[in-house]
Amino acid sequence: YKYDTFGAYVMFPYGNEADFINHKFYKSIEEVNVGAFPMLPGSTKLITQHLEKIINQSHLEAKSERISIDEYDDYAKFKLENVMVVNIKDERHFKAYKNHKFYHIPEKRLSNVRLGVEYLAFYQSKKSFGDEGGIKYFAKIDNIVKYKRGECEELMAKKGTENEYYLRFNLSSIEEVSPIEPIQAGTQLVSYTTLYLLKNAENMHELKLKSNLEIEVYKKLKKIASLKEYTIRKIHDKYILNKNTIEIIEGKVIRVNGQVTSLRNMDLKLFD
Repeated sequence: YKYDTFGAYVMFPYGNEADFINHKFYKSIEEVNVGAFPMLPGSTKLITQHLEKIINQSHLEAKSERISIDEYDDYAKFKLENVMVVNIKDERHFKAYKNHKFYHIPEKRLSNVRLGVEYLAFYQSKKSFGDEGGIKYFAKIDNIVKYKRGECEELMAKKGTENEYYLRFNLSSIEEVSPIEPIQAGTQLVSYTTLYLLKNAENMHELKLKSNLEIEVYKKLKKIASLKEYTIRKIHDKYILNKNTIEIIEGKVIRVNGQVTSLRNMDLKLFD
């Protein structure tokens, strides 16, 4: 059996919404998505705002807030990096990869494949693909073989490269995934993520989220960035927003500009 619960709320007759926002049962909604709302004719602002928030959430944001019993535990969500994200050179190469269900890369650029990798996702750079940039396709890896570049029948080798060794990934049927938008300058030649994040992310930043807390932090940063027309940048494991540096330490602690804070008070630290 599998079931999902977004949250649990008690609604009761109470008219003073301005006072109730300081009540512990209202504040607990932000923390554990369980709490209470006042409800009287003409006093429905708080519950209306909350319903709008749920309706406007992205798929990943919504899933992170559910109390869910399914095949994805925290390890599978954030640590089981069994998907290799590869950078596609251009449309000609991508067409060959899709039509013939394979991908290859020079052995000198990827001498070893990370243990446990089962899937391959295609990253189309904004520079080479324009509006088609991002991740839209992935496939399960059938097997990996080593061969000389000249042995590839689907893509003609450049003169002088025929004897270079390549790793060839033979793929099962290539599937579509909800489009994952490019961020900043794109991705490295090869990067890794989990199948859960690949199927639920909306942009490249979200492929490297490491905990449910980081999902909540990133959700807040996206909201602020949208309202203030800021750009979120990510440098290693740190987020940069309008000269503020935000870190999530070991998936448990939020630090803004070197100072530890809570999720609830993070906004205040960003605008000190």
